[in-house]
Amino acid sequence: MNEELKLIGTVTTANSVGISVETDTVTTVFADKKSVKRQEYYAANAAGMRADVTFVINADDYADQMRVEHNGIRYEVKRAYQIGLGRVELTCARR
Repeated sequence: MNEELKLIGTVTTANSVGISVETDTVTTVFADKKSVKRQEYYAANAAGMRADVTFVINADDYADQMRVEHNGIRYEVKRAYQIGLGRVELTCARR
């Protein structure tokens, strides 16, 4: 794992007058960057979605974040899939 990846989550808290405020949380982890498999790319395209890149990270680092950033580019996590013990594969689409 030699790529730096930022996992971006959202935390909702109440401010001093009780109004809900969303705040982004950023966790930096290491990942392997992979190309999207051909079958998955075309299946996503047929469903009107995109699949641009796949990142593989440690399962302990992932807490259901739905956005990631890599080299200044933001992606939306379209699918998180456990592969083997201790690894999660995130299929992402560029935002």
